[in-house]
Amino acid sequence: MIELTLKMPGKVQITVAKSAGFCPGVKNAIDKVLELAKSRQRTIYTLGPLIHNKQVIETLKEKNIFSVKSTDEIKEKKAILVIRAHGIPPEEEARIRALDLEVVDATCPLVKHVQENIRKHAQQGYSTIIVGDRDHAEVVGLMGYTEGRGFVVDGPEEVKRLPRLEKANIVAQTTQEGDVFLAAAAEARKIAGELAVSNTICNPTRQRQKETVEFSSKSDLVIVVGGKNSANTARLFQICERQARKAIHIEKEDELKAELFDGVSSVFITAGASTPSWMIEKVLEKAHELAEREENHLLESVTFAWKLFITASLYTAIGAAALTYVCMKLEGAPVSGELLLMAGLFAFSLHSANRAVEKGAAAPDRARKLLFGKYKAQSRFAAMISGALAIFLSAALGWKVFLTAAFFWFVGMMYPYKLPLGFDKIGRFTASKDIMTALGWAFMCAYAPGLWRGGALSNSTHLAVFFAFLLVFTRSVLFGISHAHSDMIVGNENFYKAAGPKMTYFTLFSIFLLLSAVLLTLKGTGWKPVLAAELLTGMMYYMALILLFFFGRIPERITAETLIDSQFIILALLAHNV
Repeated sequence: MIELTLKMPGKVQITVAKSAGFCPGVKNAIDKVLELAKSRQRTIYTLGPLIHNKQVIETLKEKNIFSVKSTDEIKEKKAILVIRAHGIPPEEEARIRALDLEVVDATCPLVKHVQENIRKHAQQGYSTIIVGDRDHAEVVGLMGYTEGRGFVVDGPEEVKRLPRLEKANIVAQTTQEGDVFLAAAAEARKIAGELAVSNTICNPTRQRQKETVEFSSKSDLVIVVGGKNSANTARLFQICERQARKAIHIEKEDELKAELFDGVSSVFITAGASTPSWMIEKVLEKAHELAEREENHLLESVTFAWKLFITASLYTAIGAAALTYVCMKLEGAPVSGELLLMAGLFAFSLHSANRAVEKGAAAPDRARKLLFGKYKAQSRFAAMISGALAIFLSAALGWKVFLTAAFFWFVGMMYPYKLPLGFDKIGRFTASKDIMTALGWAFMCAYAPGLWRGGALSNSTHLAVFFAFLLVFTRSVLFGISHAHSDMIVGNENFYKAAGPKMTYFTLFSIFLLLSAVLLTLKGTGWKPVLAAELLTGMMYYMALILLFFFGRIPERITAETLIDSQFIILALLAHNV
């Protein structure tokens, strides 16, 4: 999540915490269960809620991932049971591993570090003082490692009531408030003969709390977003209450009321470690709407109309048609209006249909609710009709174009579904979504024109297919980065999630260099030198996008999608000059 400050002259300044969004431990746990859901045909259970966020738990249910309080609730044999991010006591882990279950450990690595710290000191005869919430799942798990010599305190006052301890190790719940732990440690020195101080507050929590103190003290209103049952969110709210003029703890954006913003000139939005960025973005949008409620209604209407245009995949359709135009130019083929229309309809049909059935990504915003809620049937009908028209147009261009277009359309439409006969395995291999999207676009935008003019085996067609595939693969990967940074629930079908940031950006920069080298070669050989020079200029926009994402300046969904798909329109405009 990037820090975002919105400020207009005379308007309310709204700042979003840079540290807001899922912490690494939460991301790790969610990634594990998503990969299990993708690769297995069995129901997945978590021992207690995976994280303390009701909205995320609901999206996980849509992917056949359920929370249980006890293993007694699991009736299937060989079911998959996931140990949640908070961890569990060792004796409980031993018990569940003896059952007829497949056990997967998704304990946060930082929590595991605390567990090992306690285990090591307990084996050396130390008593353990845990500064945390007595009934919190993490603390219950940590107590299991104390060998029966553990004490839980909520702060320095409770430390004073502990008995004299000859050897003690004081640790913190990973999301504890720093000042509380240090004060408790100071008191522990008075009642312990020998004291080991292990400040086990995790670094993401420290950063979050430091930023919260800094911005809360200079804000008129602080909005803390997160589950009411989340301990770290509750602590953030306590910090904000002490620092800010006015603070509110909400779970969803619809809890915000207009009167909160009366007389407010600065707003700070932060969130707990189990709050996804897409929820924070919705709170930001709502806060901006309420704070600036006297703004130009025409501007607000135009903005929402653009969100509908983007969400409906209409801009994506224009991008596909634009890329087809570029590929025709590369192939030296006459520009065909039918092929441009076919590519646009093809892209609109598949992207709109897939977006309508997306589950577990994020709670729908206003545009999604309208298109895929209120007008769900109409949206599906439009997607099917557009696909049928694309296939009909392809038939007029020859049976080879028709059969290949029908194949790619069918595969694209079936991609989100789990089907019998193993067909659903098509979507299980690493980076499958990005690769399949790139293949489909490369066919419609580049190979179909080659088939149509009878030059499918020509070097120019191969070049256009190569060019289109890499550009669309880049498009899809950038979308994946945007989704991952918004904490949308996605798995390894997304290249970014599978490869990680370093390999992803290495790949994107490599693709840029490769495409640039190809265009430079074309320019140097004298074959389409002017077109190559124009497209090479357009590639600078591509590099600017990669650098924007690389340095963490990743915009919200609508802006990101607009910027990413605009690359095809820019290339088409440059190619049109030739």
